[in-house]
Amino acid sequence: MTLPAGWEGPDRNFLGIDEPWCHPDHAGVYVLPAPYEHTSSYIRGSDRGPSAILEASAQVEFYDEQLRCEPYREWGGVATASPLELNGKVDRAAVDAIEAFVSPHVGSGRFLVTLTGEHTGALGAIRAHAKQYPQMTVVQIDAHGDLREAYQDNPFSHASVMARVVEDGLPLVQVGIRSISSEEIARIDRTDRIKTFFAATILDPSGPYEGKAAKWIPDVVAACRTPVYLTFDCDGLDASIIPALGTPEPGGLGWYDTLNLITALADGPGIVGMDISEIAPIEGFVAPQFSIARLIYRMLGRIRAGRRVH
Repeated sequence: MTLPAGWEGPDRNFLGIDEPWCHPDHAGVYVLPAPYEHTSSYIRGSDRGPSAILEASAQVEFYDEQLRCEPYREWGGVATASPLELNGKVDRAAVDAIEAFVSPHVGSGRFLVTLTGEHTGALGAIRAHAKQYPQMTVVQIDAHGDLREAYQDNPFSHASVMARVVEDGLPLVQVGIRSISSEEIARIDRTDRIKTFFAATILDPSGPYEGKAAKWIPDVVAACRTPVYLTFDCDGLDASIIPALGTPEPGGLGWYDTLNLITALADGPGIVGMDISEIAPIEGFVAPQFSIARLIYRMLGRIRAGRRVH
């Protein structure tokens, strides 16, 4: 069995797995790298995030001790596409190109993981999925609201990507937000399709949930009335866990809170697709991209287990 053109072997694919487990005819998961960066407003380098995650993923242990299985086998394998070449496209043209890259695989029976750079790249993947799942709820794990109408006069800024999602008519549930402008608060207040769970509300031990995931996660799940598309900005996690970020913020989600949330969403409304954004690798420091590679794998295991529930 030979890999078709446009698909990566074990030297460059997610998890470093060999055939037949990395063959697109065999695999139940497709990893789609779409590196994009144009509007990053602080630390640059997020376009190198997808390749760094893929490289680090070769060190991830296959066995999940909580699920007591090897999730890649449960899925029938994981295939990794060759990275999208944007050839200088930016803003709307880049979003359209990423949508065109992802769209052919939506509805194929595979679960898609889009790896992108700045969060703007996620918009193409979200729109591709919305064509197949027009009623889906977008769950945004993020430090930032990303709801500005435009930032630095660009409506396709990473700080505006969720404003475009809401304009597309999709319901939005935000989790872990802790950096936001008054303009974005006004949008939340006037838009009934947005439900925001601020980090200070859910994670602070002195807050209404006492910082306990068992108390706040059910409310997040209850806010998702349709199947979920997960858009995961890595700065949603606390910067002490993932410091290699374009815009790091303290006070974010922890490892087990995140996994428990993913489990609850997978077992509840279900997760139909996801993207990962905003890793900006630090030269010589691999822990952040390894942690995200491991988290993606752990999330895939829980999403697969959730499909057995439904």
